Amino acid sequence: MRKFLFSFGTAILLVVLVSSINAPKKVHSLSRVTNSVGNDIGANGASGGPGSSYAITGCANGCHGTKVSANVTGVLSGLPANNQVTAGQTYNLTLVISNVASTPTAKKWGFDIFSTDGIFTTTNANCEVDTNWAANGLTGAEIHHGATPPSYTATKASPSYTFDKMKWTAPNTPGLDTFYYAANAADGNGAANTKDYTMLATPIVLTVLPTTTPVTLASFSVSTVSGLASISWATATEVNTDHFEIERSLDGRLFNVVGKVAASGTTKSLMPYSFSNNVSSLSGTVYFRLKAVDKSGQFNYSYIQTINIKTSKNFITNLYPNPLRAGQDIRFTYQSIKATSVTFQLYNSTGKKVIASNLSVSEGANALSLPVGQHLNTGTYYLTVFVDNSIVQKLPLIVQ
Repeated sequence: MRKFLFSFGTAILLVVLVSSINAPKKVHSLSRVTNSVGNDIGANGASGGPGSSYAITGCANGCHGTKVSANVTGVLSGLPANNQVTAGQTYNLTLVISNVASTPTAKKWGFDIFSTDGIFTTTNANCEVDTNWAANGLTGAEIHHGATPPSYTATKASPSYTFDKMKWTAPNTPGLDTFYYAANAADGNGAANTKDYTMLATPIVLTVLPTTTPVTLASFSVSTVSGLASISWATATEVNTDHFEIERSLDGRLFNVVGKVAASGTTKSLMPYSFSNNVSSLSGTVYFRLKAVDKSGQFNYSYIQTINIKTSKNFITNLYPNPLRAGQDIRFTYQSIKATSVTFQLYNSTGKKVIASNLSVSEGANALSLPVGQHLNTGTYYLTVFVDNSIVQKLPLIVQ
């Protein structure tokens, strides 16, 4: 029998960020749209045909642009990776919106999430559940940014805004549910222009499974002390359970197994479990989830818990692409113990400096890039990091 700690109905989610000063005018019609760059998906989108919106979602007065753009990304987490949900179960959702333009201009952030069924709730003051949906004569559920979209100025070091504390409860009837979501990062001037960036996600189709739950999760928490993450959980009931796998992620989407704990098998007693994971080399938000596996090999996932880790040293992570090809920029994540200015220099194999750049960074994780252009010859180079005139790291980089 397949076990489900948590599950999601088949759903497609539509999230549309809006920058209205007044309460957004929400979904009025459903129609076909593609997520190609340049398509109009916003408040004044066409009511049908190619390029029209799934939902008319913004301000009727055109307070922000509505064209799909490559300059913004939206990452939704909280739904199971296998796109299966359990009828009546509640899932915690988080949406991270990033202004990825070479020069970020976003100052206002908004969103709209639409599910063809289920119920949304939130305790985030910057979010609100749409109460006008039923009045439009349509079925479904919707959540979006509040009447006044949050203000936050994006920078290269901190280009993102996060909407969290949102919950979606799957419908009680098994079947399919469709989620749609889109995101908008606007310059905040209250009018539509080319520096208001909108993204439209690929619809997510979820399968709503019956409420059979051989594993009933009573609790699940994660804390950190002295570089160790302490993961604790307890089950109220188990049926034919083999083991639990502990999975960790640095982005909330791609998870890796970091541990395995044997399960009790079949029990109706409260069973506590724990596991420790070394996170001393990490910084920023770290995501954990549980994977319950039964003796037949079937499995399902828990909801996600997070911890925030402050870095204790300066270092580069995620240097890419490596090897580097002509015309590509060097991209990397730099973890900093404080807000400061850092010098990044690139040397060739003979020790000649070919690139030097001073960049301002904030405390924690910083997404950075160094323009390279076409002038590097093939060979091995070394990216060197200087903080307070001292070398803190030296990484090899291959140019092809």
